[in-house]
Amino acid sequence: MSNPFTHTLGAAVLLLATLHSASASAETQSCIAADAGTADAASIRMVFGGDIVLGNSHVVENIPKDWEEKYFAGVRDVLQAADVAFGNFEDTLTDQDKTHKTSGTGRQFAFRSPPHYAALLARENFKVVNVANNHAFDFGEAGFRDTVNNLKQAGIAVTGLRDQAAELSVKGLNIAMLGFTYLNRFNMISEIPEAVERVKAAKADGKFVIVTFHGGAEGPAAIWHDNADEEFLGENRGNTVAFARAMIDAGADMVVGHGPHVLRAAECYAGKAIVYSLGNFVGVGGLSAKSFASVSALLQVAISPQGKLQQIGLVPLRFNEQKLPQVDERAFGTQLVNYLGEHAHYPGDFIKFPATEENSAQFAAWFNTNAPKVITAKR
Repeated sequence: MSNPFTHTLGAAVLLLATLHSASASAETQSCIAADAGTADAASIRMVFGGDIVLGNSHVVENIPKDWEEKYFAGVRDVLQAADVAFGNFEDTLTDQDKTHKTSGTGRQFAFRSPPHYAALLARENFKVVNVANNHAFDFGEAGFRDTVNNLKQAGIAVTGLRDQAAELSVKGLNIAMLGFTYLNRFNMISEIPEAVERVKAAKADGKFVIVTFHGGAEGPAAIWHDNADEEFLGENRGNTVAFARAMIDAGADMVVGHGPHVLRAAECYAGKAIVYSLGNFVGVGGLSAKSFASVSALLQVAISPQGKLQQIGLVPLRFNEQKLPQVDERAFGTQLVNYLGEHAHYPGDFIKFPATEENSAQFAAWFNTNAPKVITAKR
């Protein structure tokens, strides 16, 4: 019987990852545990997506009913094949209609979706979402409270609440997920000592610890990042490299990022996977689907019941005119992550995901057409 977790587009997308070192060292560390065994029916399958926006304050009352079937239709088989699906919920689920933002200008967005969309997410197999992000309070304290309550009532665990972890038990594996961002209402990327203690506490309880963060600059040029603080719109969006590595050093088993709305490199640090940004997942309410925001990816992993990483892979995505995700047969997302690792602006061991050469020339042309005008020199 074929593995239902493997999504195919004529050839398997999920394959074991290899590594490419962007440093001078010839050594690379495998993120696949040597003693993990082969993924099988006992393995815990997880799929991670980036930023999810299903509506905003101007369109929420006018979204056609049939869209509820369309949002995730292009990736439904991938989501349903996993034991756990995750996304960054950069939206609210509330009937509150008052926002502090000047929405409708194209410069500020107040993201809002109907409360019953919590059940929609549950039907699509989302078991946990992150709410630590810069749109969580678009409709105030009441809107945020509604969002959290609606998600929990639908059976979806919530991560990102300050000083709290989302906890799941899947096939006997106890998982703790900790969400962070750059805002002081939540666990903060900049508070590394406090974050270290949270990870250590979860690890001391015997959990498989996943750290997820919403941080970094935004826009096409944000495909590149460095081991330094990033600023965007006058805000310090954190040093995501220092943060992610510190979380691994503290005992986290993997780190998954989002926030720049574009893909970034994936690193194997101390034998553990760090994916710095998965880009957009669904962008109906106002997220861009142009340039580098037009491609993204889902991260798939298989974990043994003993908490060892067995498989890691990407499902490349592209967006249709409605800003809904479709599996991308060109695999531009995979090729982009690989390229960013190969040309990283800081030293490290970067994951290189399998990708066919068939569309490499097409990818190169697309990349050169969309590349930011100013690119920091490779270090």
